[in-house]
Amino acid sequence: NPHFPKVLKAELEWDRDRDPDKFQHVWLGGYQRASEARVFQNWRVEAFETPADALFLFGADWGFARDPTVLVRCFLIGRTLHVDHEAYRVGCEIDRTPALFDTVPASRQWPIVADGARPETISYLQRHGFPRLRAAQKGPGSVVEGVEFLKSCDILVHPRCRHLIDELALYAWRTDPRSGEILPVLEDRENHAIDALRYALEGQRHSTYDASLSWVGNVLRW
Repeated sequence: NPHFPKVLKAELEWDRDRDPDKFQHVWLGGYQRASEARVFQNWRVEAFETPADALFLFGADWGFARDPTVLVRCFLIGRTLHVDHEAYRVGCEIDRTPALFDTVPASRQWPIVADGARPETISYLQRHGFPRLRAAQKGPGSVVEGVEFLKSCDILVHPRCRHLIDELALYAWRTDPRSGEILPVLEDRENHAIDALRYALEGQRHSTYDASLSWVGNVLRW
């Protein structure tokens, strides 16, 4: 079609290569489906050097008894999301959380977007060296939207982020217990580091995405 905009053609080709399910649903009018239970297929583990001028994005998820408290640090270069540090601890007391977060370089200097379900934890961290920490904006569909945004990127994970690596390998769609059919519903498990990663990218998901793809190949900056 000679009248098909170049912008949309670039998006079509990207989805064809990156996310066959989305390509079938959006561009060919097929039913939305999950072709296999594993959610993420767009990631790999690789050691890399962090650029000195990278714009860091931090996300945090809270836990305690059985769930971990997690902090992740990442940055975007074009459509490749680099995750270079994580902090992860089960049973972390609130007064030990600043020390846990300090294991991630520069965490006190940059904004952190965190799970808003624990306002007392957010308040404590803000008063103990993390004044730029704020609650994530949640709403209907925010989890799925965040996951879809992550799926639109290529994700490069540093080998030291072993808990995120485990979660990316295990995070799955729910399956029907009787038929075994894969359902388009996300399982709420194996997702604590992934949730932190979603929060880290909240600002980019809401405001940075440019349908012209002019950001592809460029380092995201202030």
